Amino acid sequence: MIAFALSRDPRKARKLAEEIAQRQKHRFTKPIKRAELETRLGYACIIARQGEIVSSVDAIASCRTIPENPNFLKELSRINNVEGLSAKLNEFKLFFSGIVASTDSVILFRDHVGHVPLAYGRIGRDYVSALERHALAFEAELLPPGSLLLIEEQRYEVVKWYRPVPRKGDNLKKMLSEALIQAVEKLIPEKCSIAFSGGLDSSLLAYLALKIGKRLEAFVTGFEGCLDHAWALEAADLLGLNLKVIKLTEEEVLEAVQLLRKFLPRKNAMDLAIASIFYIVSKNSSYKHVITGQGSDELFGGYWKYANALEKYGIGKVAELMKKDIENLHVVNIERDELASALAGSQLIAPYLDRDIYELALSIDPELKVRKIDGEIVRKWILREVAKELGLPDKLVERPKKAAQYSSGILKKLRKLLEKS
Repeated sequence: MIAFALSRDPRKARKLAEEIAQRQKHRFTKPIKRAELETRLGYACIIARQGEIVSSVDAIASCRTIPENPNFLKELSRINNVEGLSAKLNEFKLFFSGIVASTDSVILFRDHVGHVPLAYGRIGRDYVSALERHALAFEAELLPPGSLLLIEEQRYEVVKWYRPVPRKGDNLKKMLSEALIQAVEKLIPEKCSIAFSGGLDSSLLAYLALKIGKRLEAFVTGFEGCLDHAWALEAADLLGLNLKVIKLTEEEVLEAVQLLRKFLPRKNAMDLAIASIFYIVSKNSSYKHVITGQGSDELFGGYWKYANALEKYGIGKVAELMKKDIENLHVVNIERDELASALAGSQLIAPYLDRDIYELALSIDPELKVRKIDGEIVRKWILREVAKELGLPDKLVERPKKAAQYSSGILKKLRKLLEKS
């Protein structure tokens, strides 16, 4: 679903939906279809891409899924109540967001981690929704991950449909190893691009994808002489990966930033720098899907602040920080990175956010993620151990975490450019 509007006036519903869709025209990667339905709440109008909408005399359903699954949409179109929809959403371990409108109700829904965006709000007595907050032209809200919004005559309520299922087992490493392999098989297309820094996260995904026969086109971005270029070239050579090195120019970064500032909810230098990386990689991609390692740092303890917290306050503080970062992942990172890729005409996919990996990571003790060994704090300890057992070269397993905005040189350069402008 790209745009939705519900109004007592059918002409207003149609006009609102069309205006919202036009503000997201960069997402018109397929022919667009419009469907309308008269409900007890008013007239519902939904605009979506071909293959992502079905309609009947008494219902409309639209859903964006990763990976694409037409059967999922057909099954959703037959459900018009919270209980039935919640049960069905729990069955499908996909990334998605969408809407089901019937004569009695409208229900918006979003996947377990918020990988596919969904914003909503009210304009007077009218209801609207879009993939992007800016498209609603007011202070819209993001639907929380694992939630649905129920709109009825006497009810307007956000309801949780998903709660993580704790994973238990004697061999956590084996469980994580199997979950990673299955996520790569399920989520990474046969041909796609990957944002590749040569660090642990992107190297592990590329290694597993190549091992099962996927064709990858890897991209590393950064200013000439940056650390990312050197590390990515070395890692690509070790993995036998086809790597394209993008040497950024000031003009290219400024062009990206000028566009991104119009759409991103947060426009500080850090967010613009990170978004620029995803935008430029996606713009250069030969394929419509771009793979990223996003989510791994929050789930497995990759950030430097976790190591700092362990040293100063202990593992309890680490657990607290990680919990907060995971809860805010959809609004701090996913919304920004997905939007940047979409503006370049691509679809971002984050395999580490697969539901099985996500639930397993939440079940793993923080002490197995950030731990002190021989006086040195190791971040992502368990992920490194699994990568080693899967066969990733030791040099890549042991490679320390470097934030792309620093190791690419883009944040430092962007701050100078913004000061000048």
